[in-house]
Amino acid sequence: MNTKRDLARRAAGALVALAVGLGTWALLNLSDLRAKFGARALVAAQSADDRTRCAADLVALGEPGVRKLVALAAEGPAEARAAAASALERHLNDLPDNDAKAHAVAAAVFDAFATAQPEGKAALLRLVPGVLARTGNTHAPKCRAAALDGLALPDAAARLAALRLAIHPDIKLRAEAVPLLSATEPEVRAAALFAVATATDGDVLLTEDELFRWLHDADAGVRRVCRDALLARDRTASEIELARRLTSPEPNDRLKLLLDLRYDDDVSDPEPWLERLSRDPEPGVRAGAARVAAELALAKQVPCPAWVGRVADTDPHPTVRSVAGYYRSRPNSAPPAVRPVVGP
Repeated sequence: MNTKRDLARRAAGALVALAVGLGTWALLNLSDLRAKFGARALVAAQSADDRTRCAADLVALGEPGVRKLVALAAEGPAEARAAAASALERHLNDLPDNDAKAHAVAAAVFDAFATAQPEGKAALLRLVPGVLARTGNTHAPKCRAAALDGLALPDAAARLAALRLAIHPDIKLRAEAVPLLSATEPEVRAAALFAVATATDGDVLLTEDELFRWLHDADAGVRRVCRDALLARDRTASEIELARRLTSPEPNDRLKLLLDLRYDDDVSDPEPWLERLSRDPEPGVRAGAARVAAELALAKQVPCPAWVGRVADTDPHPTVRSVAGYYRSRPNSAPPAVRPVVGP
């Protein structure tokens, strides 16, 4: 009997010890448990308001809740992922500069980014501007790596986020944005053109002649960005119009431009535009450029531009070489005007 009593007593003691241990563990891990259940509630929420509330509750739990939000932003269902990213954005915006919590968020974000799928990376990219704003350049190398990865993501919104980061002075990815100038999405092309054409670090990523191409983009927003970039380079509105006509995809438009450069006085110095037209893909335009340049030089009694000789000697089309050679060989000065004889 004593043996049974002892066994019962020991069993009861073990149960008490287990209960105490479990209670202690629960108390010590209460925040983690609440974060776990809060994450489940966010995933199960049926409305945007409920998801916003659940995400805010997770933020209020501190570090455990923030870790769950980062995990959901990286790997959760689409609606939960968006709610988690939005809550983390607000959390970063509410923190003071260089706050330890901001650095903790940054560490969690970049740990998750390394293994996230494209959809998760797109969501986490939304947090990088807040990380830069709150932590300075402490995490700049990881921010730059994330932005570089984002430039190649399939999601247009993610590439736009990466392009906004590309122009940040601590990121400097303008050159890497060049391939996105050919993106199918007009909003991505516009953002890429802004990033590339407005470089301020001394590197000219697009010359003016290269920039003229986007004056003919199918999207009005892209054309507007191109025009603004040219204005920022001190091009006048009339020069931009000339550039638009110069790069028109229609050869007839470029031929008409030759006539205007020859006979209109609106362009003070037509020679640089004629030189550009001497490199036109259309042989007739190249020949016309050489002729107009030679005729204007003759009218002004100045030497024929040297590039007319280049066209005469090296143009791939024999007729263009012949025309340029003829006008190059003409005298450089006009004959004296005929004066009538006036009697006494």
